[in-house]
Amino acid sequence: MSSISIIGAGNMASTIGTLAIKSGNTVEVIGRDTARSAALAKSLGGGATSGTFGAAPAGDIVILAVLYNSAVPVVRQFGDALAGKIIVGINNLKAADASGPRP
Repeated sequence: MSSISIIGAGNMASTIGTLAIKSGNTVEVIGRDTARSAALAKSLGGGATSGTFGAAPAGDIVILAVLYNSAVPVVRQFGDALAGKIIVGINNLKAADASGPRP
């Protein structure tokens, strides 16, 4: 199986994390709000952990589950810590408040 790090702790991170755990993968949740990331990791069960925002993700696969406007700044902040990782961006062109399509 794979080791997966999810950057983000919202609805998509929860859904993807749940499916990854059910499929036998190891999961790490990383977010700016450490309490929220830790809570999501705990709720996922299956040994999911929470990581430190900006530090090297533990997973070989990194899923970027943040709002579209945050994607580039987040990748810049992680910088070389993402080297050699498979990066999967699930970002959509959504309004900043995620209320619908971006105008």
